[in-house]
Amino acid sequence: MGIMKNYTNNEVKKPPNNIIALEERFVFPQAITLVINTKPLSFSANGFTIKDTKGMDYFKCKGSSLNITDKKILYDLYDLPLLNIQNRVFSLKDKIEIYLGANQDQVVATINQKSMMNVNKYTLEFFNQAKDCKEFLDMKCDLMGSSCGIFYGKEKEGAPMISKITRKIETSQVLYNVEIAPGVDISLIVAATICFDQLKKE
Repeated sequence: MGIMKNYTNNEVKKPPNNIIALEERFVFPQAITLVINTKPLSFSANGFTIKDTKGMDYFKCKGSSLNITDKKILYDLYDLPLLNIQNRVFSLKDKIEIYLGANQDQVVATINQKSMMNVNKYTLEFFNQAKDCKEFLDMKCDLMGSSCGIFYGKEKEGAPMISKITRKIETSQVLYNVEIAPGVDISLIVAATICFDQLKKE
């Protein structure tokens, strides 16, 4: 375990039940790897398209990231706003809220830092439509911010890792590979990836 743990080589596993935070159309019976290309240090102010490893488009994201309090809005391919992300930088602990659509009327999920002394552990709370109840995911990041494992429950209790985010810095961009297990809402994981980037910048 320890602070030097890296999740790059860990295997992604299907959860015991489906995870639906937004819509069932974003839950697939097979594993998916999505790719996010960004500019160094921040996402492009003009937005970016999220694709799979074969180049097929899945989502669009728009919003300036020059200021970490600015909203990022996730759209489907029909330009309908699905989720937006807002960081509350003045809270005592890191807290990012994920809202439904383009406004801030309904919270879909919240990411909280577990401890002010540990910047590598976060809890993602959301309402799982598949079970009709609130649930949480463990987000565990390595010390350098190059990988993040997302667990359906507590990692220390043997919860399955349902998604893995790996981050590489190249000459002109930051590249994220996001592996997502079958039965997991990919829109929630994409939002969590954007939050992961935001938290690592802070």
